[in-house]
Amino acid sequence: MKKNIRLAIISMLLLAHQAFGQLMHSHNDYEHARPFFDAYDLGFDSIEADLYLKDGDLYVAHDWKNIAEGRTFKALYLEPLLARIKANKGYAYPDKKKLYLLLDLKKDGRLIMAELEKLLKPHRKELKHVQITISGDMPRPEEFEYYDKLFYFDGRKTTVYSDKAYKRVDMVSASFTDFGKYWPGKQEMPEETYQKISEFVKFNHARGKRVRLWGTANTLLTFETLKKLGVDFIGTDDLQLLNNFVLK
Repeated sequence: MKKNIRLAIISMLLLAHQAFGQLMHSHNDYEHARPFFDAYDLGFDSIEADLYLKDGDLYVAHDWKNIAEGRTFKALYLEPLLARIKANKGYAYPDKKKLYLLLDLKKDGRLIMAELEKLLKPHRKELKHVQITISGDMPRPEEFEYYDKLFYFDGRKTTVYSDKAYKRVDMVSASFTDFGKYWPGKQEMPEETYQKISEFVKFNHARGKRVRLWGTANTLLTFETLKKLGVDFIGTDDLQLLNNFVLK
């Protein structure tokens, strides 16, 4: 009996450790001067790109009106990533660190998923150490099983998942404003908001899921607070600022 209790405690500690990890996340990565490379060269763990489908091609853009010739997912992300993987003998990074690729489907999610499967499945072997997570206009949880296991999905705090679907959830994400008013990150976070986020993090970590918040400010106090809370994916548009924070 005591042995079983010890094993249970050890398992819980390992699960908590697995769930927590301070990961640098490049939000709206395609808006940087050098999409993919600005984040990659700084060793970012996670890179996010918004996707639209137009005339049979997948483009990266924040809005439909911003779609520009040549700025395809294949050209800006897939080809550079595959080149790095080849150079690093099967890994995105030379030190074999996993790379997370978060793809936010802005509209026509089902059509985009069909194109992604067509584009990425031939590279299944090369992408073995890349975690591809689908966000935005995602399939419904009961449809997860119909998509290639190459893809994981971005969970939502209010969505109920079956055990089978939950296995395909890579992380659970929420807007910062789900917990309180927008916080500019210049003074201490309101205590009520802090406690709500803390509960959200602990709840998901106990179930082995990492967490991500979007809509957070680009300040050192924000990064420090999110780290203290145990938020796993710390997102930013100021790559150098977050990198300096992590390296200090």
